[in-house]
Amino acid sequence: MRRKLSFILLSAIFFLLIAAGCSDETANEPENGEGESDNVSDEKAAAPELEAMTTEEITLSYASWANHTLNEFLAEKFMEKYPNITVEIVQLEQDGWNDHLTNLASTGDLPDVYWYMGNVDIPIRNGWLGDITAYFESDPESDDILVTMKDAGYFDGEQKLAAPAAYQPYTIYLDENLFNQLNVDMPSADWTYGEMIDLMQEMTVPEQGIYGYNTFTKLVTMAPIVNQDAYGEFGWDGEQYDLTTDWADSMNQHAEYVRSGVHAPFYDTDEAEAAFGDRLLWAASTGRIAMQLDAWWTMGLFAEPEFVDKGMKWVPYPVPQGDNAQSQHKPAFIDFGAISSATEHPREAYELLKFFGWGKDGWTAKLEAFEALENEDGSLMFKHPDGLPLINDEEIWNGLQELLPQSEYVSNFLERVKEPIALGGASHPGFQTFLDEVYFGGEYGDVEAAIINGEVNAYDISQNLTDMINQYREEALEELFW
Repeated sequence: MRRKLSFILLSAIFFLLIAAGCSDETANEPENGEGESDNVSDEKAAAPELEAMTTEEITLSYASWANHTLNEFLAEKFMEKYPNITVEIVQLEQDGWNDHLTNLASTGDLPDVYWYMGNVDIPIRNGWLGDITAYFESDPESDDILVTMKDAGYFDGEQKLAAPAAYQPYTIYLDENLFNQLNVDMPSADWTYGEMIDLMQEMTVPEQGIYGYNTFTKLVTMAPIVNQDAYGEFGWDGEQYDLTTDWADSMNQHAEYVRSGVHAPFYDTDEAEAAFGDRLLWAASTGRIAMQLDAWWTMGLFAEPEFVDKGMKWVPYPVPQGDNAQSQHKPAFIDFGAISSATEHPREAYELLKFFGWGKDGWTAKLEAFEALENEDGSLMFKHPDGLPLINDEEIWNGLQELLPQSEYVSNFLERVKEPIALGGASHPGFQTFLDEVYFGGEYGDVEAAIINGEVNAYDISQNLTDMINQYREEALEELFW
């Protein structure tokens, strides 16, 4: 497996160097559709065309935890495009999602197209994932997928068993009013990881009760990806993980900032009560936090009166680029979809998966839905689009931007988030098991908490963690594929 991936990576790199005249900058331009290992490069050029869709009357079922009204809207648009296909939306509670899929699969009712949640080992082990390799590699639309998402779903390096279905980027929010209050210039949209770390320290003013940052998303997720031009968490480079450098650096840095008061007090603690007068008050709603490390969906929340009326002006920034990075790789929340291995209509199920996921026709319909769908009281159902496109299509991205606040911050953000990197659980075999059994449930308990509490130093355990996660991956691949 490693020899195969190594050959693929070396071949891709050799091709890029020739095509780009050995220019690192050119080789990493996302518009080129290059810049990472490509399982389908030469084969795809000679691949057969997609087979025709059936003209028979058929029914396909679909399940995801996306907004139900949006799912129904998209289903109607798909049926307009393919009048012979009826789409049935299967509603499941998001809590216990994979258990619901297990129950459906046990009775032969697994939806034709569905999202799975979290641990990719579950659908692989249960044989739920239909092989879409031939369809994907024959599909001209596959060329338009964001460059870092093209190989996602090739879990064994050979078969494409799933595809990115929804994308919500990590987002750093800065309170512009607080920066102005402290007479500190806002950073460039092209800020670097090191600049962000320094700003956290600079924006901490203990005598005014002001903290440099608060976290939902984490430095230990960001740093290895952006600083190592990685293709996954924990420094995944396409062959192995490495926690010995940026993971260890960022974990110790975060621990130091928590202990020294650069990071805001944690929710529901005595420290939070002492600082804010309410232990249950979210730090980002106090007006005393310079940066909130968060997610795309929080942009709409920060526009609410609860924040604006308190004098806050939260503006979005992309996760900063690595200090010496050649890419714009940034961590992202990526939901994955698949077709059922038992579907009677795999060709049509693939088209449905694409329409609800990355396809341009589907995204055209989504933009219409974001702009038009209303609640019963006549208010817009989507005050804020619930994700970003998975294709590098100027028309779609411009259409999305028109639905967002018309600010330079938003424009700059969108220009710099087209190389998303999926989190490990849903995209890497063995990853979630490692987290459960070692990272959050091993000899140190919660590794991150142990480091923050000073019980262990990240550098002392980083090599052991590196060895273990690589072992977990190899064992998972052997169990699931070989």
